[in-house]
Amino acid sequence: MHRSLCFWGCTWLFCVALTVAVPADEPKAERATFQWSRLPDLPDPFGFGGPYVGTHHGALIVAGGANFPHGMPWEGGSKVWYDRLFVLESPAGKWQSIGKLPRRLAYGVSISTGGGLLLIGGEEDGTPVADVTRLQWDPRNKQVEVSKLPPLPKPASYIAGGMIDSVVYIVASTRSEGADRLDQKHFWSLDIAQLPGAGTEQDARWRPLEPWPGAPRHKAVVAVQSIGSQAKELFLFSGSNPRWQGDGSPDLASFEQFTDAYRFTPKKNAWTRLADLPVLEDGREIEGQERFAGNRRPVVAATAIDVGQSHILVFSGSTGRYITRPIETRPLFPRQVLAYHTITDSWTKVGKMPQGVVTTTATRWREQNDLVVIPSGEIKPGVRTPTVQAVAFLSPSPEFGTLNYSILCIYLLAMVGIGGLFALRTKSTDDFFRGGQRVPFWVAGLSIFATMLSSITFVALPAKAYATDWLYYPAQLTIIPVALVVVYLAIPFFRQIDATSAYEYLEKRFSRPVRLIGSAQFVLFQIGRMAIVMYLPALAMAAITPLTVIQCILIMGMLSVIYCTLGGVEAVVWTDAIQTVVLMGGLLIALAVIVANVDGGVAAVYSTALADGKMHLANLDFGPNSFTTNALWVILLGMFFQSLYSYTSDQAIVQRYMTTRDERGARRAMWTTAWMGVFGSLLFFVVGAALYVFYKSHPARLDPVMKTDAVFPLFISHELPVGVAGLVVAGIFAAAQSTISTSMNSTATALVTDFCMPLGLCKDDHGYLRLGRIFTFALGLIGTLFACLLDLYDIKSMVDQFMMMLGLFGGPLCGLFMLGMLTRRANATGGLMGALTGLAVVWCVMIFTPVSFFLYAMIGTVTTFVAGYLISLATPSEDKNILPLTIYRPKGLVGSPPPLPKSSSS
Repeated sequence: MHRSLCFWGCTWLFCVALTVAVPADEPKAERATFQWSRLPDLPDPFGFGGPYVGTHHGALIVAGGANFPHGMPWEGGSKVWYDRLFVLESPAGKWQSIGKLPRRLAYGVSISTGGGLLLIGGEEDGTPVADVTRLQWDPRNKQVEVSKLPPLPKPASYIAGGMIDSVVYIVASTRSEGADRLDQKHFWSLDIAQLPGAGTEQDARWRPLEPWPGAPRHKAVVAVQSIGSQAKELFLFSGSNPRWQGDGSPDLASFEQFTDAYRFTPKKNAWTRLADLPVLEDGREIEGQERFAGNRRPVVAATAIDVGQSHILVFSGSTGRYITRPIETRPLFPRQVLAYHTITDSWTKVGKMPQGVVTTTATRWREQNDLVVIPSGEIKPGVRTPTVQAVAFLSPSPEFGTLNYSILCIYLLAMVGIGGLFALRTKSTDDFFRGGQRVPFWVAGLSIFATMLSSITFVALPAKAYATDWLYYPAQLTIIPVALVVVYLAIPFFRQIDATSAYEYLEKRFSRPVRLIGSAQFVLFQIGRMAIVMYLPALAMAAITPLTVIQCILIMGMLSVIYCTLGGVEAVVWTDAIQTVVLMGGLLIALAVIVANVDGGVAAVYSTALADGKMHLANLDFGPNSFTTNALWVILLGMFFQSLYSYTSDQAIVQRYMTTRDERGARRAMWTTAWMGVFGSLLFFVVGAALYVFYKSHPARLDPVMKTDAVFPLFISHELPVGVAGLVVAGIFAAAQSTISTSMNSTATALVTDFCMPLGLCKDDHGYLRLGRIFTFALGLIGTLFACLLDLYDIKSMVDQFMMMLGLFGGPLCGLFMLGMLTRRANATGGLMGALTGLAVVWCVMIFTPVSFFLYAMIGTVTTFVAGYLISLATPSEDKNILPLTIYRPKGLVGSPPPLPKSSSS
């Protein structure tokens, strides 16, 4: 009775929180804070237009450029090009003038690489060049080494470019002989990994690619960023195309200024048209005192850089608005900073820089906390500046509010209290590891559902749908055929042998070494899983509260350790059931708020998501290379084997089957999980698509520096009413704690029953109970440590990382169980060698092939099964009765047969 009271009491708390929730004020549009600073000026009183800028070995390098040292052209002066090199080793240091370039250069492309700063193309004294030069800073000898690289196919200046992986891409346009405009488009690539000294003997040369579909242009803006996946893409914005008169001077009245944008996808070798540059809605001034209402805004010769995982910031840029004015009367270039969001294909204004500049390069100084540096440049036509601007991006510290904190704290304390309550009932290892087999089927079913979803789903799955589409949803439907296998094959087996650890079966069927290998793979997988599911909600909490990611991980890890160590698996499954209610309720509230804040409501959300491909369900690619993609057959086949592992070989799930009173209860628990998986998981994809529509409608509310996986937490912190936000955060914690506690308890179970009991480390059952609690505590600490380490890496999608890890460890383990259950000939030698072979093959596939990670689990399962069976055929069979442990057991054992004699470890 008291268990049901706990469950419905916490559900009542959920409902009360809804009734006391305070409507939010006008949603806050807090974005990243731009923290501008000024580095030492360049040692030239005029500054430079078109300098080459970048970093190498921790030093900032500025090379070349051009200016008017003897006055403006209308004053009788002329432009001068330079070959000087300047180096700055720290923001507080002084510029050093070190060496010279091979020639006077400006207006080319500069790209920082691990092997040096690349200077590509440009012009000398007004004449375009094809030179490509590499500058390498030697910090020990305070020298810049200059070397030549393969030249461009054609001389070109005012070009743009970027680098993806090891490939440099250049966007250029040139004039054919006699043409008065740019009429030739060029798009070239060079793989610098093929350069001499890069460890390859391949031919390093520039290769022509299909150019962008728009008009020829120079002074375009190029940046590299991802669109919600690991792969980077090249983005092209704006540019201009002047007309030259007979004397070689430009006809200012005939300048074309472009506002179009494109994206190049290297994997497809294709261009995509993007949203044009924005209209300034209110017509405010952007240059001088004149207005620019009703027109889209070019950003010719601007500089841009990627920020976060899905934003590109564009600094300043010439609008061409005043190009027909006398040059001496033109105003300063605009200070405005625009942000382009790659996922929603939308633009917004995000602030102003201290001084607008064009014809320079923004570079990231990674050794100085990723400080973005914008040296020199033109502040108005003909006028340069020696000023070196720098900017750091800081996310605002949100105010979570007393009511939100109160609800969150009450919830978390309630979970710890439940752990203490069940601690009073935990008297033996059977109570601690199997809940005394007194858990109702519906509680076990909700617990399995919560465990399989976890924070990986609550945080990362909406983010995946928001960033991409619904391709992953069909994978959730594989739970139905997997449930049939579990109900009619797996559950009878595990109930039959009355196992505490799923891997007891492997010893009964094969041998103790096979059991230990299977259990060790499970332990490694669960430690990694704990780290991921702690990291994701910590990411959420850091976006919502003043706490850091590390602090959130530590708080969550310690709370989970406490209540799981106290109460065992019974506390875990009951808190899982409570957390499932909180989790799904939080999703429904968030979805309602999204719909209420999108003009047009449900119809608008649906039509926009459908039109933009966010509800795309299947990639019907059956081509020869489809195994490297997220084709439908790859997702379905891969997810079937991933789920097969989870529901037949994962101790965290098998342990739930053993907590119910009988086999019928375990089967009903599995069907509860299956139908919750089909309909519950759909809600996560709906929320993800709705988040996409919301932020496409309100791009200014995005935080440019955030990680993509933090989009749902960002929405929670900024858009949900006070009180409800605390409740939904509790849902995120709920999702994490359900999996963390499950991983800790089930992994401790495996360590005690598979490694310690066979060695007889404790004298009695109470000794193993204490050992189980010690292991639970230690594993929680280890998982917390690994979660802290994840914060150091720039991981685009935790869903993908989790599936890769699942395929590596889970596939071979699933193959072992299938080998034992489905064959009569498999023996201990085959099982052992098959498991090792499967693990090795999956690892090689991960490292050396482009095969989709969805297929890792299938490859591991099939390889282990086939290799194990063939090796068994080649080795002597074993003289023991294994039929009751296969699907070929005698008919008299069908249903709930008498338990087999337990192994010494049971």
